Amino acid sequence: MTFHLTLPKTTTDNEPLDRDSNVEICRSEGTSECAPVIKVPISKINDLQDTLPQNLASGASVEVHYQVRITNAGGRAAGWSKPVTVAGGDAPDQIQGLQASLGATGLLLRWTASTVPFDEIRIERIEPDKAQPKKKTSIERKQTPQQQTVLAVPATQGDPGGTVDATAGAGQRYVYRLERRRRLRLGKDEIWVAGAVTELDTGILRDTTPPAVPQSLEALSSESGISLSWQPGTETDLAGYVVYRADDSGELRLTAMPVTAPQFTDTTVVKGKQYRYRVAAVDRTGNESGKSEPVTEEMR
Repeated sequence: MTFHLTLPKTTTDNEPLDRDSNVEICRSEGTSECAPVIKVPISKINDLQDTLPQNLASGASVEVHYQVRITNAGGRAAGWSKPVTVAGGDAPDQIQGLQASLGATGLLLRWTASTVPFDEIRIERIEPDKAQPKKKTSIERKQTPQQQTVLAVPATQGDPGGTVDATAGAGQRYVYRLERRRRLRLGKDEIWVAGAVTELDTGILRDTTPPAVPQSLEALSSESGISLSWQPGTETDLAGYVVYRADDSGELRLTAMPVTAPQFTDTTVVKGKQYRYRVAAVDRTGNESGKSEPVTEEMR
């Protein structure tokens, strides 16, 4: 168990808190007496931890209560705080095989699905390279640093084995922390039991997923040349299309830069000669799709 504490600034006598004071934490199971498990100086209260004994760390869920108090150098204390209840027992499995890949709809996170029941996967995303403001307002000071984003993936139909972060983008670096969680009701309280955290640093993401291959390519000869048209792509990062033409001498690329519209007229054709055309789609990163099915047309 990890504890996060906020200390009072003064004692019950309205005096400044003695720097020689100690923080004490006790633990109890069910209705048993609260036994001290931690005692540290108030200067060392960051991320206090209590390792549960085996009988509380495994097996069926059990109520575990913690209380805290501050004692001065003379041993005086204001009494124990109200108890905080957590759950002991088996935690959900840690996520294994975590991988990330960037696609057209966002960042795909995949992991090995678990057969052990749980309620949700909590996903924490941090952007460690994003600059923080030098001067923070009172609102900004309350926000989690490093642009933290938290997602929850329900497991009502079992472990999905993956999810898509639709807000992740190319050129960014993300750190993901995932944990399986189980919801428990202990008395009147509803709490979450979490498994160990699995962390993944994506590094700078590069978009390597090409657009879909253009479909329904058609060609029509006219006085001005051979006009091509095809079904437009639906990708949000689509930059345009590249047109290829082939004849007896081989295939060449007709468009030095991608054309943005799903149509193109080849005005460099020779009357009476037959040509074969194919089209590929290109995204803004430069990923090019496979070429479409060819169409053949003769310049009349």
